[in-house]
Amino acid sequence: MTTILRGDDNFDSASPIPAGQYTAKAWINQTNGTTINASANISSLVDNNPGRYTANLSNALTSINFVCFGTRMYTSVSEDRQGIACQAVTTSSFGHGGGHNQGNGGFEDGTYSAGLLE
Repeated sequence: MTTILRGDDNFDSASPIPAGQYTAKAWINQTNGTTINASANISSLVDNNPGRYTANLSNALTSINFVCFGTRMYTSVSEDRQGIACQAVTTSSFGHGGGHNQGNGGFEDGTYSAGLLE
């Protein structure tokens, strides 16, 4: 089964991949640290610090030439950075995180979705 990212909805399966759609090599939806809600090609998740994670891949990539994507869901107006930053993409893992709290300046856990797109 091939996982694809389509502009009109979430991840879906199709074969062959239609023009204009690209293969997601790995993705994860997580909540508060290492709670994995759903994922593809993710073997485990490391909580490095609040709002900073490393997703380990089940199947290694052949290169690191991928686009990292994602977002953070938020519930409070005091949270001023809802996007994510991707760090350290390797053939076996990728780092991601974000979620800056305007009140104290620290990063926060929350619900994140992130992945790698080929």
